[in-house]
Amino acid sequence: MADKSIPLSFAAMTKEQLDAELRKYDDYNKTGRVYSADEVAALFVKKFGILDMRYNKLTNLIPIINPDLSGESGIRAAILYRIYPSTEIDSCETVRKLYRHYYGNDIPESADTIFNAFTPFLDFCRSREMELGIYKKGRSKNDELALILLNLKYIFYGYGDLKALFDRFFDLMYSFSNLMPVPKYFNGSAYKNGKGTWGLNNDYPSLYYKNLEDEDSKIYKSKEMKQWLDEVMNKYKIMEMYELDPPYPISEYYGHDDKKLNNLVSYIEKAIKLIENRFKQGFPIDTV
Repeated sequence: MADKSIPLSFAAMTKEQLDAELRKYDDYNKTGRVYSADEVAALFVKKFGILDMRYNKLTNLIPIINPDLSGESGIRAAILYRIYPSTEIDSCETVRKLYRHYYGNDIPESADTIFNAFTPFLDFCRSREMELGIYKKGRSKNDELALILLNLKYIFYGYGDLKALFDRFFDLMYSFSNLMPVPKYFNGSAYKNGKGTWGLNNDYPSLYYKNLEDEDSKIYKSKEMKQWLDEVMNKYKIMEMYELDPPYPISEYYGHDDKKLNNLVSYIEKAIKLIENRFKQGFPIDTV
């Protein structure tokens, strides 16, 4: 039976308390102590402050930059990263060093995750929560994510293949192959429209690019952002990523009849492939 409540106000819960709750729903206890590849990479980052992207361009950086999340992956890692105090992946100093090394020294001052797996994930989860009778409007972001994590097996009951796709998508979302340095306010802010502004593009790259061509969108410095983006499309190897349309219009929701399931699956599969193939022929600095 799905759990309809969070035992404590999430803001008051420690990682240990949430883990205790999750043990009631997930059989994820581990025995023994074996260092994973991610843990070894994290130790390397801690000691030397840089990671060799020739071998780690598709590695989930969450447990490497945040050793407290060591051993976590997929959906679970992404949610824990969002709800616990964590070092930001795309703009931390370790990743900025990688930007300078693999993009060249002249990099912009901000950063972006190109594909945001949370956008389609949350839309699907909310639809399933409504079906299960556990959707609660007006929750804080952290409480919403915590409740989804607690009920993950119920939300994805009968959708095992989709969950596996989302797990892979989330691992790749926080890999170097889905990151890029960008100008300040590229992603917008509370008072500036940008990539990630809800209702304009919902963080879908293709819609953001269309926003840049539309003066009515009131994207912050739209002409300058478009000019910059056009200049780096080939060097950053992101042109195909910026051509991938959302699984369905952002004015619509997933719904309760699975009519959009095939579109959702197709979108995730294409996004995964684009991330995996992005740096197969080398990094931006290798582009002449």
